[in-house]
Amino acid sequence: MKKSLFPTFFAVIVIVLANSIYILDEREQAIVTQFGKPVGESVVHAGLKFKIPFIQKVIKFDKRILEWDGAANEIPTNDAKYVFIDAFARWKITDPLKFYKAAKNERTAQSRLDDVIDGIVRDEISNRRMEEIIRSSNRAMETYDEGGGKQSTANNEVILDGARLQIINDILSNVSNKLDELDMGIKVIDVQLKRIDYNAQVQSKLFNRMISEQNMIAEKYRAQGQGKKQEILGLQTKISCFLPCP
Repeated sequence: MKKSLFPTFFAVIVIVLANSIYILDEREQAIVTQFGKPVGESVVHAGLKFKIPFIQKVIKFDKRILEWDGAANEIPTNDAKYVFIDAFARWKITDPLKFYKAAKNERTAQSRLDDVIDGIVRDEISNRRMEEIIRSSNRAMETYDEGGGKQSTANNEVILDGARLQIINDILSNVSNKLDELDMGIKVIDVQLKRIDYNAQVQSKLFNRMISEQNMIAEKYRAQGQGKKQEILGLQTKISCFLPCP
């Protein structure tokens, strides 16, 4: 009778041990819950860990850098023009316990990031002029004349300093401050503007302006060509006057 109980006892021991230990690898971090409520501190170091069997449950989170990719939004600029802004960000979970209390899972965190990042991007873009958004520096556009010499920007128009890099830094700073206020246990590492595109109305005006400028350049070269033609014809006439007729 005692021998028949040994396999059962051994099986019980194995089941209890299997439910008492868990393993975290280098890509993971975790919290332990008891009856649905977190207990203890966050578990952030890899290795063999222990918990109370059957009562406690382990919830694991990714320790690696995660992706956030927002939808392209049409945003008005400070000079009443509309652009499509497509932003993306990289973030990570820095405190699993706070993260679990605030968001529970990555899907909810992504939704919260949608609200935070999209709102801050919209505020920052709407306070900037178009030239500031699309330019990264104040470098003047250089053109060249026939002799290869540099010319200044057409019509000597005033070009605003490009502020793309400053906009990105401001967005990242504001997002980080907002997440600190929310205390979600996450950190946004980087935010970038993946694509900046004009809407149909702005594109039409831009293309018309480009066509107009190119037509002006073409007319300039046509006029120069006609001038050269007249010089050559005049030279031929003078030469013919000095040559005897056949």
